[in-house]
Amino acid sequence: MRVEGTPGTDVDGPTDRELLRGAVGLAGLAPSEHNTQPWRWRLHDDVLDLRADRTRRLPSTDEGARSVLLGCGCALHHLEVALAAAGRRVEVRRGSDEDPEHPLARIRLGGAADPDPRTARWFAAIPTRRTDRRRFSAREVGTDAVERLVDAARPYGGTVHLAVGATRQAVLDAARDADLAQRGHLDYAGELQHWTHRSAGDHDGIPATSRPGTPAAAYGDMAVRWMPAGTLDQPRSGLDVRDSSQLLLIAVPSDDTVSLVRAGEALSAVLLEAESLGLGVTPFAQPFEVPETRARVRQLALGRHRVPAIALRIGRRRPDAPGIPPTPRRPLQAVLTEEPVGTSVGSTRARRP
Repeated sequence: MRVEGTPGTDVDGPTDRELLRGAVGLAGLAPSEHNTQPWRWRLHDDVLDLRADRTRRLPSTDEGARSVLLGCGCALHHLEVALAAAGRRVEVRRGSDEDPEHPLARIRLGGAADPDPRTARWFAAIPTRRTDRRRFSAREVGTDAVERLVDAARPYGGTVHLAVGATRQAVLDAARDADLAQRGHLDYAGELQHWTHRSAGDHDGIPATSRPGTPAAAYGDMAVRWMPAGTLDQPRSGLDVRDSSQLLLIAVPSDDTVSLVRAGEALSAVLLEAESLGLGVTPFAQPFEVPETRARVRQLALGRHRVPAIALRIGRRRPDAPGIPPTPRRPLQAVLTEEPVGTSVGSTRARRP
């Protein structure tokens, strides 16, 4: 799906509602834990509201709904990029999602604005971005690329740390302990089975085509969440099977709703920048899904002024790595509610005498 047209008042161009509707379609390509797509949108007059769909929360994996909010933030950022690429300013008011007038985000279109080169890169990266759970190259990601990823998160309040030494070890130890704690829950295995064995009509989950046929328990010292074997070829590049994955840690100032949605926006920005650089990325959420391990990472790696949101395993894709097919996506009508113009309760037009 594309968002296109002439911004401004050109009668032949798309209306604001048409632009917002098209951008919601692109926002649906955002990543989310187990590809649950836990967002819902409401279009009323020329206003678009984003809310969390907590019915799609993973009870065993995401008890506090942190990943739900991160996914919603990713979808919001994808939407912002799509609208900016269409040549429009975007006004976003963020909220707690606790009542009708304070959704996670309320989006209105502003005036015309030429997209900058980074917006154009990110827009082009939206349809091609994939989570890559395979082995990466033995060659590390360079300093310049890491700095670009760090810079991508700044406008959204996120700070990106390259985890090395004791910080890296603290995150990896937390991941292993979190995995043990989660596997101790009877429902965890069933939940993973549910989201990795979806039917075609469900339009969500992690299909076999997105999972390596020979899944690794770890790449070097980096343990990854175990998933059932799929059909995606694991690249080998001859006899060299070393993997020089690096670990990035995304942190935010607080653990409240608004901060976690902003963390999702920062995550989306980093993922799209990484895609534009041709890097492979695996979101690394397990250390932060268990309160005890999340608190440990905060204490050992960040300090009390920053909260860990998510980590990313990044690396250079191997030359022989095949393309990854897209994951299924829910249809627009499943995530978007549209109200006729002028009928929105509490809207500016509905209150107009």
